Amino acid sequence: MTGADLARTTSGAGFVAPVHVRWSDIDMYQHINHATMVTILEEARIPFLREPFGPEIETIGLLIAEVNISYKAQLRLIDSPLQVTMWSKRVRSVDFTVGYEVRSVGAPPDSKPAVIADTQLAAVHIKEQRLHRLSLQQKEYLQRWTR
Repeated sequence: MTGADLARTTSGAGFVAPVHVRWSDIDMYQHINHATMVTILEEARIPFLREPFGPEIETIGLLIAEVNISYKAQLRLIDSPLQVTMWSKRVRSVDFTVGYEVRSVGAPPDSKPAVIADTQLAAVHIKEQRLHRLSLQQKEYLQRWTR
């Protein structure tokens, strides 16, 4: 199974996407640097949100309104690719919140995550620079992934 195929698979817990750790993501002790976790979450989120938001990429953007990250255990270069499980925590008219659990490549899906996070994203009309209501299809997609 390729990485792209794995990104499309689901578990009962959410949408799972693999994210490969780059050399630049680690510190001198080969731990994943805490600051790169925001980028890792973004890379996982792209395949998760491609279906509902991909067709409107030219007109509708998603802006991060809030990011929360709790580090529970260390992750290292040898833990790559990281398994990032995502789900919808809250879906409203113009924004939604995505929850994340990040585990090592070899960790069982029901193991304790090394990182727990969430991001609140707001839909914005790019040209008009104003909030944009989520479509019915976007809301339905996100609600399918509610945990």
